[in-house]
Amino acid sequence: MTNDGTTFSPGGSRALFGSALVSGVVSSVADFALLVAPDGMVRNALAGSDSRDITAVAEWPGQNIKALIDAESVVRIERRLAEIDGLTEQGAEDAVLWAELIHRHPSGDDFPVRYSFHWLAEEQAILMLGRDQRPVIEMQQQVLDAQIALERDYEAQREMDTRYRLLMDFTTDCIALVAMNSGRIVDLNHHAAALLGAARVDLIGADFASQFLPGEDEDIVTSLGAVSRAGGETCPARSRRGDLALKVHGRLFRAAGERLILCRIEHADSGGGVSGPLGDDLDQLFYKGVDAIVFTDKDGVIIAASDAFLNITDAVGVDAVRGRSLADFLVRGAIDLKVLIENARRAGHLRSYSTKLVTDFDAQISVDMSATWLGDRSDPRLALIIRDTSSALAVRSDVALGEDKVRGVMELVGSTTLKDIVAETTNVVERICIETAIELTRNNRVAAAEMLGLSRQSLYVKLRKYGLLSRDEE
Repeated sequence: MTNDGTTFSPGGSRALFGSALVSGVVSSVADFALLVAPDGMVRNALAGSDSRDITAVAEWPGQNIKALIDAESVVRIERRLAEIDGLTEQGAEDAVLWAELIHRHPSGDDFPVRYSFHWLAEEQAILMLGRDQRPVIEMQQQVLDAQIALERDYEAQREMDTRYRLLMDFTTDCIALVAMNSGRIVDLNHHAAALLGAARVDLIGADFASQFLPGEDEDIVTSLGAVSRAGGETCPARSRRGDLALKVHGRLFRAAGERLILCRIEHADSGGGVSGPLGDDLDQLFYKGVDAIVFTDKDGVIIAASDAFLNITDAVGVDAVRGRSLADFLVRGAIDLKVLIENARRAGHLRSYSTKLVTDFDAQISVDMSATWLGDRSDPRLALIIRDTSSALAVRSDVALGEDKVRGVMELVGSTTLKDIVAETTNVVERICIETAIELTRNNRVAAAEMLGLSRQSLYVKLRKYGLLSRDEE
């Protein structure tokens, strides 16, 4: 092999690549150049001056090309040699064929080369010009690694955005993010929007200072920036909607080259949310109160429950009820829950609803519930106060049956048959139950029928029987 990269055939005669000009041209257009006989014997081989395989290529002349490639490549080159033989017979020697071959390397690191096949009639040989595919593969791997890194960064960004949004919606504080340069609201949570008296979607991008009544001196954004730099972080303000006395806490920071202010807004007469003695009292009432207190989401799934509720339902702990539907603890299940949610959502509250709770041990306890719909937030909730009325019902039933009711029934004995007494009593109880169901469901006949365990047709029959239908419905 000469200094310019040319390689001679084993016989020592100077072949096609013997010319420095030819070898220079070939090495500039290809990484590998082989002169191969029709039977596959390598007559000459040339590797580019920048190739990392010059030493290995020097040993190729005198070997069969099939011994230099893997098994799959042998099949490809046999197909190409056969095609070239067919083309020469047809007189189409100028046709160019392509194939990608995997070369064996002494170090064990096989490498792919994409060859073009050219028939040289004068030499009665095939000129194979190849491009090393390793740089392409390495570049593709770099692109793939970069893509994977971008996807990981994207997933990490999505996770951070989800955490940020969850934190903004979960916290009870009123939080707003304001751009220092423009003074506009970049983001805020629903609690801050409710306190400022507007919808969140309308406030994003709005001027933050315009949400407050003008102060004596500079606007609130400038004041927040000044007190934040001075070490303080509170500015008094009055809301433009509602004229509420507020305190705005600000923390100035820089992100991506932009100065932002993180603002926490609260009533001037509170320490942020419900705190102080009132907050302590509410906590004590929730955890130590006699009546059970339960908070659910808009679908009736329990979010929090007091110890009194755990005692009523015989639950072992809060984790045993949190995440379960309130319908699991109601004797009429989804029917009771539907009545509670629909009435509370429509009217804002439900003063009294009598039903029975089912404990984890299938015991039934008579209770009276009051419900309040907390709809002034991004995720509405239902607040329930549940009072155990089993003892009161027992006392009332004992007194009623022992005195008036029992005495009234006793007076009928002798004047009418037992069958008529029982039928009359049944009719009275049945009418009272139907009237109560209609009242609880606000005249929703379908819900009332479900509550009483009747079909809709049976309910209408009984309504007509007791004269509870209007003339338009008859």
